[in-house]
Amino acid sequence: MAKLTSEQRRTLERHLMERRAELVKKVRAATDSAKTDNITSVAGEVGDPGDESMAAQFVDLNLTEAQTELRELRAIEEAFSRLADNTYGYCTECGGEIPYARLEAYPTAERCTECQTRHERVYGGRDVTPSL
Repeated sequence: MAKLTSEQRRTLERHLMERRAELVKKVRAATDSAKTDNITSVAGEVGDPGDESMAAQFVDLNLTEAQTELRELRAIEEAFSRLADNTYGYCTECGGEIPYARLEAYPTAERCTECQTRHERVYGGRDVTPSL
């Protein structure tokens, strides 16, 4: 594992666990909501085309949000796997240490800042975990 103190490790694990609990709650709520949120129930039985369009956008937005939350949950689970096999805190590309400040901002970070910057230039993406 990267040169993290036991206190830093506990702090990062706690952040990951808290965020996972939040996301599980949100995904469960979205799943429950999706069972009842169909276009007819959102727009009404005899909605006009404008109402139906807005309802469809509302349902699509909820699904997109749920997909984003599921991606973040997967990233959290991968971080827990790296914690278990003592690779957490090391860049998956260069093997160098990921600074604690970066892990604190993005507990699911897989890459050091330099490799992440290069990754973003090539793929145009970033870590999925927001600052906690």
